[in-house]
Amino acid sequence: MVFDSRKRTERAQNGGSCRCKDGWYVLDLKGTNVQIGYDHGVMLAEEIRSYIEESRLYVWACVGVDYKYARHDVKRLADGKLSAEIVEEMNAIALGVNNILRTSYDLWDIVLLNWMEGWSGYAFDANRAYQYYSKIVENGAAHLTPPIKARRDRCSAFVATGSYTTDGKPVMYHNSFNVFEASGYSNVIAAITPDKGHAFTMQTQIGYVHSIADFYVVKVGKDNHDRVAITETTIGGFNRYNKDGIPEFDRIRRAVQHFTSINDEGDGTSFVNIMRTGESGDCANTWMLADYRDNSIWEFEEGLEFYNVTHKKADDEKPYFFGANYPKYPPIVHLECSNDGGDDIRRHQGARRVRLTQLIEKYGEKKGINLQTGEKIIADHYDVYNETETNGNSRTVCSHYDLDKREYMSDPSRPKPYQPRGTIDGMGIDSDLATRLQLHARWGSSCGAAWSVRDFLKKHPQFEHLRPFLHDRPSEPWTVLPEAGK
Repeated sequence: MVFDSRKRTERAQNGGSCRCKDGWYVLDLKGTNVQIGYDHGVMLAEEIRSYIEESRLYVWACVGVDYKYARHDVKRLADGKLSAEIVEEMNAIALGVNNILRTSYDLWDIVLLNWMEGWSGYAFDANRAYQYYSKIVENGAAHLTPPIKARRDRCSAFVATGSYTTDGKPVMYHNSFNVFEASGYSNVIAAITPDKGHAFTMQTQIGYVHSIADFYVVKVGKDNHDRVAITETTIGGFNRYNKDGIPEFDRIRRAVQHFTSINDEGDGTSFVNIMRTGESGDCANTWMLADYRDNSIWEFEEGLEFYNVTHKKADDEKPYFFGANYPKYPPIVHLECSNDGGDDIRRHQGARRVRLTQLIEKYGEKKGINLQTGEKIIADHYDVYNETETNGNSRTVCSHYDLDKREYMSDPSRPKPYQPRGTIDGMGIDSDLATRLQLHARWGSSCGAAWSVRDFLKKHPQFEHLRPFLHDRPSEPWTVLPEAGK
């Protein structure tokens, strides 16, 4: 299907626009939550329908339940907990799709898309599903062994400032790595100007109201330097969840749009407070924030019961943070996580823990971190376990499980040899881009390597059952989005 930006934009009723560039869908959305959602729905109607229909197959093949059960379970867990503005926006997305394609989607189709990671990896109760399908009597449930949840740990990220960056201002980079069967629709850059709250730009997915990749730049004031950039990496081995909490996708969208400070303990509208209110534990993260108002940086490690906030100023020693999917704060490490991999360089957490430190120190000691060196860091292929340069494997910063024989695998429950999993993007920002609410973006591997479904499955037919959910990713260049003046 040829994408016609003009025709897609003509569908918008509230000043929205849509175009494609270098593998990305670029959305400009503005107005109330209803207007934002509706324009999103009408402009990407075909893609949202494809994603929903693919999800019908995905929950059966990759979770083990049918779509009707998945929708019902998501509604059971989330109904009454989502904020009114988020519900309005998701309802409007469904309405927009329906008006273009004469479909009959509703709120819970869109919620399931937005919460697929949190629901399937954290909130999904396999015992409950087992009882439903096997008709086990209620008393028998007590004898079922609690299932091990599939908590995906993914992403590499860093933020540096002060003496470690070329201009003394924050530079932030991130890449997402995930199983490829859940990553085919992550190529969206959305610039959102709501009628209430902050304007912001985010990397996101088709049909989403939040980022999921979690890279945002937010306009928090009228001056050009009044910007805050936000990213994160998930915490590996996290094993706590509160089913009465608010799904993380709702909390992060509200936090980005409405926070008034980063960590004012007495202010209920700080970023930390909004994220902690209604804490569910789904998608436990190590958040990193760059505050361009004073060029300081923050790390917010968010567990369920426990959390920790660290602040570094531009003139502090070693002014950087990074995330590699391992927990740092002792109560989270020992009481809320297990088998996290942070000390094991045979695994991706421990290996990137070492390599990111080496790279940040290498470039930072000469004030050398900027957009160009950030690209090199996030696309790095050095394997610290084998002490060799590679084409990428499960341990490298630019992750390529699909190239890895996994002969050094220390835990048989971890990803298997040649699993279709790894880096699917690259994302960065500096002070100049932050001023313009722009992102330095690359769709596909951070290193630029192309990935072909046909070629991969020809070599590794054991993954043929995933074919319906796998998408080609051609080699794309680094680009700046949204484009200036558009």
